[in-house]
Amino acid sequence: MTAAMGRGRFRFGEFTLSPRRRLLVRDGRDVPLIPRYFDLLLLLIERRHEAVHRREIFDRVWADVIVSESALSQAVRTVRSTLGDDSKEPRFIRTVSRHGYQFVFPDVIEEDDDAPAAAPPATGTPLPAEPTPAAPPAVLESGWRQAARAAALRWSGPASGAALAGIAAGGVGGLILAAAPGSHATVAIAPVLAVVGGCAGALGGAGVGAGLGFAEAAARERRTLALTAGGAFGGGLVGVGVQWLTRWGLAALVGLDLPIGGGLEGVVIGGASGLGVALATVGTPDGPAARHSRLQVALVTAACSGLAAIALVLAGRLLVSGSIHAIANAARGSHATLAPLGQLIGEPGFGPLSGAILNLFEGAGFGIGLGFGLFRRPRAPLT
Repeated sequence: MTAAMGRGRFRFGEFTLSPRRRLLVRDGRDVPLIPRYFDLLLLLIERRHEAVHRREIFDRVWADVIVSESALSQAVRTVRSTLGDDSKEPRFIRTVSRHGYQFVFPDVIEEDDDAPAAAPPATGTPLPAEPTPAAPPAVLESGWRQAARAAALRWSGPASGAALAGIAAGGVGGLILAAAPGSHATVAIAPVLAVVGGCAGALGGAGVGAGLGFAEAAARERRTLALTAGGAFGGGLVGVGVQWLTRWGLAALVGLDLPIGGGLEGVVIGGASGLGVALATVGTPDGPAARHSRLQVALVTAACSGLAAIALVLAGRLLVSGSIHAIANAARGSHATLAPLGQLIGEPGFGPLSGAILNLFEGAGFGIGLGFGLFRRPRAPLT
């Protein structure tokens, strides 16, 4: 959202909102508010003479990304808490049922942002100091903590999207494996691999989605770098956890000690996904996100994730399929070995080319699932 034009600022009650300096001040003290929540408050104040529809709020405040209704609800709760407002008896922000929100404080003063703040009246005798009202809890809450709350709202969409992509990839891969010449696997391998793919996608999508949500809320400047770093951190965190759990589980249950990856792969794929989301939404104009733009974001994210997956192959690192193949080779009598897939493309077994193709398939599938899951907005009515 573009900030309010001109050099004006808004004074209401004990608060001053400066769009030019992007500051909310309460009784002379700066109040931390993450950028999108600041934009939400500014929009409501600018349009205070009318109720602003939630769709317009999304299109202005979250123009470059699609988020769920819960993200808007959390933003309004945080802004209300910061202002010391009460949703049941609103002093500042009123909920308009099944529509949106309205800023209802009656005495908003617009003034030049370069003018000095209003001073108390000068008298010969100093006025007794009035006690400063205690700041509400959210005022003392750091912007980082607010960003962490925003991240907690961003995992479900990417998790579900990546899970569906993982289920599809695992199921299709299982069917191809069962039909490959020389394979001992039956068609029953397809639902097994679909479950594995779905679980891996859900965990990875949740981690990367939360990382992107945190980065997006915390940083409006250097957004590309922030989203790349946020995706890498979230993906790496989940990857390390899955890597440790898988290796520990194999060692404890069946006595296998295998070099299963996860951490580095999560960092690379997560970072590439964040880069794809950032590149696909650079300069997104205000207005409703069209279906073709969501597809564009998903495709760009898929391309970046797929290229990152190819880079991992060059470094000798494989994704879920590589781990499945390693476990199958080490487990006596397993039919999940992927050597027949390599034979389909002319390799004697599961070699570099087949590994590269599967990595590309997994990486691109994860990216497109993450993109579609991240860029969706339920239209649930407000209550």
